[in-house]
Amino acid sequence: MKKDSFIKDALVLTAITLISGLLLGAVYGATKDTISEAIRQKTNAAYKVVLDAHDYDADSLKEKLEQATTEGKLAANNGNASLSEAILAKDESGNTVGYVLKGQAAGYGGAVVVVVGVSSDLKVTGISFPETLPETAGLGQKATLPEFYEQFKGKGTKLSVKKGGGAGENEIDAISGATITSTAVTNVVNAATEFVEEYAEK
Repeated sequence: MKKDSFIKDALVLTAITLISGLLLGAVYGATKDTISEAIRQKTNAAYKVVLDAHDYDADSLKEKLEQATTEGKLAANNGNASLSEAILAKDESGNTVGYVLKGQAAGYGGAVVVVVGVSSDLKVTGISFPETLPETAGLGQKATLPEFYEQFKGKGTKLSVKKGGGAGENEIDAISGATITSTAVTNVVNAATEFVEEYAEK
């Protein structure tokens, strides 16, 4: 009797497991596209902060980014900055209007991650910080303030950091007491513009 009861319970549990699996699969199938679209919209919104465009192509530059990473010139030329994403920004007709790059460089407290917009004529259209900066409050954290990051907009390639204010055309004013952070951000921006110039545009 106990054996029959055990078998019956096992069959019931098996049936419940199968039904639950089928239901979960059905729910995933029904929501997968919705979730993917939500992620795409959130990602595109982050890109729009640095370069407004109709659409963003995350696939076309993958091979060139791999090539650039393998060759190592971007890191060697820009304080070991590295790029992890290279995106084509396109208008409604599918024409390329610029590029969005995501990269990082070593700051004072850890990796400083920066998203950079670059126009087709190699001008920085904007930068943003998609992650919390691991930098000192009141010092390196000031990189997230407009008075620092807005300096990059409209700048070209091969930027340098200047202490004490009075930055020139190809210079960025360092944050007082946070030259390492200022340099890390600038290194990522320089890696981004160099990638566009040396790889994406060729």
